[in-house]
Amino acid sequence: MKTDARKPFGIAELADKLLSEERVALFCHVHPDGDTLGSACALKIALTKVGVKAEVFCSDSVPLKYTFLPEIRNVKSELDGKFSAFVAIDNAEITRLGAFAAEFSEFKNTFNIDHHVSNTRYAAINYVVDGSSNSENVYDIINAMKVGIDGEIANLLALGIVTDSGNFHHKNVTKRTFLCAAELLERGADFNEIYFNAFSRQSPERVKLFSRVMDKIRYFEDGRIALITVSLSDLKETGAKQDETEGFIDFVMGIVGVEVGICLMQTDNNSYKASFRSKNTDVNAVASVFGGGGHKLASGCKISGSYEEAVDKAVSTVRRFLD
Repeated sequence: MKTDARKPFGIAELADKLLSEERVALFCHVHPDGDTLGSACALKIALTKVGVKAEVFCSDSVPLKYTFLPEIRNVKSELDGKFSAFVAIDNAEITRLGAFAAEFSEFKNTFNIDHHVSNTRYAAINYVVDGSSNSENVYDIINAMKVGIDGEIANLLALGIVTDSGNFHHKNVTKRTFLCAAELLERGADFNEIYFNAFSRQSPERVKLFSRVMDKIRYFEDGRIALITVSLSDLKETGAKQDETEGFIDFVMGIVGVEVGICLMQTDNNSYKASFRSKNTDVNAVASVFGGGGHKLASGCKISGSYEEAVDKAVSTVRRFLD
């Protein structure tokens, strides 16, 4: 794909283009969260309502806690048949598509709908608007398509907003976030059920893992930086799954004095997924040092090396940007 073909689209133009497609493949990012799943599935239903065939795909398995919404159970892991368009949903960069990245890069008619400031504009058509969730962007797109938002779509979009905004407590929550939520509530979104399944519901295995991880918090810079670790042995010995660690780092950010939280999730020998949260420091800049990114106050990347090497790389880089 030629670089000069990649351009930003206005929302009306984007809506018209999507409505003209025959069959659309919507792609979630690896390690799917509520926002990528909710916004992709909501857009699928909206397109189907107006006669455009659509399917949602994800390279990784869907966390069980999100399957309380029926449409999320229909997410597929393998492409089936021909499509007129590929649409990446909530993907800051093409590598986040996992096993679908190569096919996406070779496809001509591609869309990129996202909300991350670090987005690399890798598609032929890019619609990237910063916000607390990508579901807010999809909400606007569905309205621009003039598709009525029913209870099913409302629940999916509400899931994305609630999870990516940290139940409305992250700093990037805006008036727009609450206006979207209010409209979705009127359309039938059950915020009580969404909150319970996304945040409150706990498996015994997750409780064991949480206790073990928090018992080993490490502090740096006189408590301004806090680091937690989830090792492969922790997961094996507690029986918990990687996707059950969502929210761990948010707990760390509640500790008095902590300005930046780091979570190192071991994915293989000498390989870690690093997640950063911050109250003021630009952790998108921190993650970009390692080829990652996200938002100013919430970002992620991959770090290689032994455990202590990964700790040193993460902490020393945060120190460089610490506000």
